[in-house]
Amino acid sequence: MATSFAVIAIVLYSASAIRQYITIGNPQKVNRQLVLGLGTSAVASHVLHWVFVVSEGQFSFGFFMVGSLIALVVSFLFVLSALKKPLEPLLLGVFPMSAVILIINILAPNQPESLEHSIGSGILSHIILSIVAYSVLIIAAFQAILLMVQDHHLKHKQLDGIMRVLPPLQTMERLLFEMLTVGTVLLSLSILSGFVFIEDFFAQHLVHKTAFTILAWATFSFLLFAHWKFGWRGNQASRWTLAGTSFLILAYFGSKFVLEILLGRP
Repeated sequence: MATSFAVIAIVLYSASAIRQYITIGNPQKVNRQLVLGLGTSAVASHVLHWVFVVSEGQFSFGFFMVGSLIALVVSFLFVLSALKKPLEPLLLGVFPMSAVILIINILAPNQPESLEHSIGSGILSHIILSIVAYSVLIIAAFQAILLMVQDHHLKHKQLDGIMRVLPPLQTMERLLFEMLTVGTVLLSLSILSGFVFIEDFFAQHLVHKTAFTILAWATFSFLLFAHWKFGWRGNQASRWTLAGTSFLILAYFGSKFVLEILLGRP
């Protein structure tokens, strides 16, 4: 059943992204309700996939499994935010990413792990905060890429194509900094909970994650300060956002990729 719901989610993610892609350069074909309806159904199927993953004992903390979980949270937060904010163009990056990760997760070998050992509430809060912070900041990275595309088109006076369905530049920048603010606050709480609840936050097997996470936090924090103090915006803000997100991805997935994918070790 887990695989069946994953396939349904992949189809729905793809259908929503394709429907949104059709509107590029043809704003009269925009159907917000259909696009978000397909996206919501995709997220619901993704949730059911995870319900069966856990109930069927297929869960693991493996590279692709965790990637699938973060993709779910990213998509869920995106759909939730898109109900009130003009974020539909972002799904051209978010939903294909979720679909591809699900496909890889289905095809990749998986070594299920026992969940018999309970996780303390402190560690659980750290994990939840980390996943949500990662997800918000990944959405911010997609927004930064879209902002760079928009800025490039404006500078070259190319006002067709995707420019016809994007909100004004000021709105795009405001949305970016809203995401960065929320994500940085959550990341701060995640780091704080790690210091409090993880016995040795700088242990050898954690030092790589800790160092890159703090580096990402410093990058985002400085960007928010520079935006407030010096008015940083546009491509400069986008580049710093992408740099911070890169550090964050390296913090968790860097070491897991080397150990699990390149070296074949759990």
